[in-house]
Amino acid sequence: MSAAYQSMEHPVADHAKAVMQVAAAGTGVRLSDGSTNVIPTGRPSSLRRLEPAPRLVRRSLARAYYQGWDMHPAHLPTRYAAVYAFYREGLAAASARLAAYVAKAGGDVMDEPATAKALSGYLLRGLDCGAVDLAEVTALTGLDRRQLDALSGR
Repeated sequence: MSAAYQSMEHPVADHAKAVMQVAAAGTGVRLSDGSTNVIPTGRPSSLRRLEPAPRLVRRSLARAYYQGWDMHPAHLPTRYAAVYAFYREGLAAASARLAAYVAKAGGDVMDEPATAKALSGYLLRGLDCGAVDLAEVTALTGLDRRQLDALSGR
């Protein structure tokens, strides 16, 4: 594709990433999504150019790319902010669903073991990156780290 249309959001890039995810599923291979190539140039107005960076990080997280890389040190603050926000914003819902699953309480969604694995994995990634702490996860789910690890298959 021509340079003007190269983007992490281009449909061809999305297709390639989806094919990689399917090919790597269950193998233990961890995939990593890329970075924006837009960098600040030193002028205050160039900071606006970083606005897409956190959106792209969040987009990758929502598409199950939990690792990423950056091309410029100025991308790091936006990555940290996007990652923390992703896990903070989903904490209550993921915790409630996992607690209901473990208690066999049901709820608005009928979850099954694979979803419990995904929910506990989400909470563990939030813990591992420092966006949430164990005391709040335990308070919301009733589960300790060992139980979360077991549910996630770690």
